[in-house]
Amino acid sequence: MTTHPAPGNASHLRRPLSPVEAALVAEACSRSDVVWLKPAGADRYQAVWHTWHDDAVAVVYGAGEQMLPMLSGEVEVMARSKDTGAAVIGFLAHVDTLTAHTPEWDAAATVLSTARLNAVDVAQQRERWASGAVISLLRPIAVTVAAEGDDDTESGALPPPGGAGTTLDRQPFHFGDRLRRALRLKKRRDNDQL
Repeated sequence: MTTHPAPGNASHLRRPLSPVEAALVAEACSRSDVVWLKPAGADRYQAVWHTWHDDAVAVVYGAGEQMLPMLSGEVEVMARSKDTGAAVIGFLAHVDTLTAHTPEWDAAATVLSTARLNAVDVAQQRERWASGAVISLLRPIAVTVAAEGDDDTESGALPPPGGAGTTLDRQPFHFGDRLRRALRLKKRRDNDQL
């Protein structure tokens, strides 16, 4: 895994994406319906469904859609392999929030509407998006992590947050001891062979 300097570091140089980096971002984002976003100030990534449109990650969020904080400025985006879940590429993206009913918004809404699974109100979907949701284009500006995306690549995921629904300290109860049962079965097999 190749790690570039973090976006907050002074040594982070802004430059346009190379053609290879731009192609890798486009390929990774268009192959999967989910990317992971980390808005400014957040401590963890959040899974977000999207489409690849106009060389950017197009997302819709708000009323009746996925819930995200209001995206602005720059966000970190991580694209993962659809097959293995390993990180393929991470990049910094500039958030371009679209104004409802402009030609650019209409084009993005059409693509998002086509890709939207399990829509309940297809006829009113675009009007609902115009009045209560936000459509943003996340335009890649700098690669932060480029990974091979194979099975050995670490995911980079944080451990789950603590709470009543996690069992980080103790193992769940199992009826009977598995090791004791395995030893009994082995003893039976050995006796059967005699």
